[in-house]
Amino acid sequence: MNLIDVVVVLVVVAYAVLGYLRGFVAGAFAMAGLLAGGVVGLVAAPLLLSNLDHGIQRSLLAVVIVLVLASAGQATGSHIGGRLRERVTHPPARSIDAVAGVVLSAVASLVVCWALGYAVSGSQIPGASTAVRGSKVLAAVDSVVPQGVRGALHSFDTVVDATLFPRYLEPFTPETIKPAAAPDPAVLQRPEVKSARRSVARITGQAKCDRGLEGSGFVYASERVMTNAHVVAGVAQPMVTIRGESYDATVVYYDPSLDVAVLRVPGLEARSLAFDPDAAQGQSAAVLGFPENGPFDARAARIRSEQRLRSPDIYGTTQVVREVYALRALVRSGNSGGPVISEQGRVIGVVFAASISDSSTGYALTAGQVGDAARAGARALRPVDTGECA
Repeated sequence: MNLIDVVVVLVVVAYAVLGYLRGFVAGAFAMAGLLAGGVVGLVAAPLLLSNLDHGIQRSLLAVVIVLVLASAGQATGSHIGGRLRERVTHPPARSIDAVAGVVLSAVASLVVCWALGYAVSGSQIPGASTAVRGSKVLAAVDSVVPQGVRGALHSFDTVVDATLFPRYLEPFTPETIKPAAAPDPAVLQRPEVKSARRSVARITGQAKCDRGLEGSGFVYASERVMTNAHVVAGVAQPMVTIRGESYDATVVYYDPSLDVAVLRVPGLEARSLAFDPDAAQGQSAAVLGFPENGPFDARAARIRSEQRLRSPDIYGTTQVVREVYALRALVRSGNSGGPVISEQGRVIGVVFAASISDSSTGYALTAGQVGDAARAGARALRPVDTGECA
């Protein structure tokens, strides 16, 4: 057990005692108020904080909004329930009411702790996300929570998340970061890597939720650009910019589970980058893209490890296992969908996430993992639906 587990146990015990004193009737109203206030907070936080940039301040404010509204709802419900409990005067009935109050309060408080932990686990609140991920108590609760409930927290989750990347791990799974030698800057001077830069694109678009999205991508076949699904989620008409020229594009392949999309770009003339599925731990590489919607950026990288990560899809509704490389590299929002290039100028991975606990670690889907998507996207001609905003 870690500190979060101790806090959760103390909270549950405290609420159980309070439930005994208040009884089931008063507790039911208090918990109903707590949950109602919490739901209002989950809905209100994304609306109230929509104009704030992603960051720790936004994460903290979102948590505060939910806690304040949930507490207000609990106080209101407790007052109403307390008045009703005064009418329960028969001793046996009050005993049953007290015992039932213990169970109700303990379970409800545990659910609330899980919901807050779920959201905080994807944030960059210093120390909190790492501690929450290591909680055995919350992990046990999470194992019995229906997937649909996790999906309901998605909109709040995107507010608390301090990055623009999707979740790359299950919420209560500790992150394993293996040591690796520092990246070698010399890789950026190799002719093959320099040549690959000319095939890297900036991708922008306006999503259905009135949010501007941006990311990176790369040419891998004739008039085809690969990127992440979360870069074009909810976007009907993405724009591809490469070497200063902009092109209208259509999404012809979209996989929100794997987090891969392929864009068809009529008239695009650029060298196609080849894939290399045989990269290895410790291998030197380069991360290419347009981080934070800025100018082209190339960063030296090194493969820390190859992993099979179990994580939610980009909408948080289903679970998927992805084959990924953990990279020692600086990966920022906007690098999403950009290629990880080997010293030979081949694509060994597609960036899709950055670590929330270590700024020198990023994650890329392996070339082998995106192989089927690449082949299907190269053949596809018709536009496909890109769903809702991720």
